[in-house]
Amino acid sequence: MYKKILFPTCLTEFCSHVFDFALRTAMEEKAKLWIYYGLGRVAHPEDELVEEIKKAEKRVLDEYGERMKAKGFKDYVINVTDGDVVSEIVKLARNAAIDVIIMGTGTKPPIVTGETARVAPLGQTTAQVLLWSPCPILVVPPSLVPGLAR
Repeated sequence: MYKKILFPTCLTEFCSHVFDFALRTAMEEKAKLWIYYGLGRVAHPEDELVEEIKKAEKRVLDEYGERMKAKGFKDYVINVTDGDVVSEIVKLARNAAIDVIIMGTGTKPPIVTGETARVAPLGQTTAQVLLWSPCPILVVPPSLVPGLAR
């Protein structure tokens, strides 16, 4: 069903759990996994920007590379850009003909362990990507994050 999956990440612990779901889905579907990390709007000279992008690519690989390697998964691309994160996610999804975007509800778990189960609204990035996406979005609920389910 899915041949190209886009996983936008902010490299938080919450994204780590969403990544596990995205990786499992990519493996089951035999799909290419596009991992996107946005730097946001930065005002660096071009040579410094290139260096920042390389550093960010390494951080993404450090975060997720060993897990993919351990599962024998090699069909992935890491994409890091500067600019408005939502616009860049939507542009990448359109230009790469992504079949589905897999993302979490926001950058932090909306339910804190041990507290009353009050679910906060979607994070700003997720909400905006939902409005502008050229493809379906699968939002991973907090209940799939270990320690947050009741």
